[in-house]
Amino acid sequence: MKQLQGDMNCRLSKIELRNFKNTEYGIVEMPSFANKEYFSRSADILGIYGQNGSGKTAVVECISILKNLLEGKTLPANVKNYIAQTSETCQLRIWFTVEFNGEKSLLEYKVELGEISKEQTGIITEELFASEYSGKSFKRKKLIIGYSSEKGKSFVTPDKLYKDLVKLREESSVDMMVARRITQREGVSFIFGDDMNRVFELSKDVLGVCSGVIKALRDYAAYDLFVISNVRESHDHNICLIPVLSGAEDKKEESRKYFVPVDEPFVLEKSKFVFFENILKKMNTVICTIIPGLNIDIHSFGEQLMENGKEGVKVQLVSKRGDVTIPLKYESEGIIKIISLLNLLMCVYNNPFMCLVADELDAGIYEYLLGELLSVFRRGAKGQLLFTSHNLRALEMLDKTSVIFSTVNPENRYIRLKNVRNSNLRDIYLRSIILGGQDEEIYDETDAIEMGRAFRSAGKAVRSEEQN
Repeated sequence: MKQLQGDMNCRLSKIELRNFKNTEYGIVEMPSFANKEYFSRSADILGIYGQNGSGKTAVVECISILKNLLEGKTLPANVKNYIAQTSETCQLRIWFTVEFNGEKSLLEYKVELGEISKEQTGIITEELFASEYSGKSFKRKKLIIGYSSEKGKSFVTPDKLYKDLVKLREESSVDMMVARRITQREGVSFIFGDDMNRVFELSKDVLGVCSGVIKALRDYAAYDLFVISNVRESHDHNICLIPVLSGAEDKKEESRKYFVPVDEPFVLEKSKFVFFENILKKMNTVICTIIPGLNIDIHSFGEQLMENGKEGVKVQLVSKRGDVTIPLKYESEGIIKIISLLNLLMCVYNNPFMCLVADELDAGIYEYLLGELLSVFRRGAKGQLLFTSHNLRALEMLDKTSVIFSTVNPENRYIRLKNVRNSNLRDIYLRSIILGGQDEEIYDETDAIEMGRAFRSAGKAVRSEEQN
């Protein structure tokens, strides 16, 4: 890759999990990558379906952890619980296709998590690779930078990179040692952490490729990749508000991405108030087509001085249906769910480099409406949407490459159905549950008669205890 001097466009390609929760091995490819349309700028939608407890949410949680690392944030406090009980470590890998000034490449980030001390689970190794695209295939991957916490090994690889950094700035040696200690103590990425970011920034004129790629991935994770790991996270407290980007706007302004609470009044800076109003206007344009008669508005309580000394306005989100106005928090769970995701969905629809990853997208949303939304996105969206769901309506609206299924086999956790031609994917899925015929078993059989017997037995046990 050549020296980078501008913005790089990234898209999620695939994810690999090893010994992560109940998945010994699983790989998930986005439809465009699976179809070898590596640099597509059209809709890239992937739904994950399967039995309860079969590893669907694991994909979302994996991406959430990787997003935090790419942003230079810390690992979750409970990261140890994500490592399979049958293994001492887990490995996560994620690939991105990237474009810059006509040059195309595939970036791969790999991280291994495990015990780094008796009291702490953290990053054992992490590596960043790049493979240039020849026009037909990707060339052999090259290591951009690697990190290891293992004793007896160089903690920065390749050795040439370490020597070049120290040669440019002698202080870089100390800076990298500090970055290493912070990685071990706080669980942040060595490669994408703030300390190494400063080292690369000071050396970017000479190390254009390394610093440019790392900055591009940090920006992508911060501004273009959104993960709703749990449905409750998306609407119990916040609505994410960011602009509808077409590629021309400056999407790297921190002021353009923030959260506001649904369930209580909040104080908004005056400088952000107009931006906030504009976002609601755009949202209302879409809301009225999804939920006829509904609009979202702002109720102002007046000006208020903020803690930082800036002038603000105290406001609360309300919903309006004709002449009736009520606080938004009193709307149904389904409506709040739709509104909380709506602005992100608007961005995904209009921006080819925006990616939304949502767990249980169907929760609280009417089945027919879910199908219509996915159909609209399949036909006209530009960005990427990865979601888990239990509602089978989506199987009637998406093509076979846009859906994967979790299996009973932890060593091959995710598959696409085979023998799918023009038939309804929903029918084939239900038929495969009953009759099999796929490369892996996709449902751990349950017996309705045994269920009924178990319920009766449990009821008898309860009555017996009450009598005693």
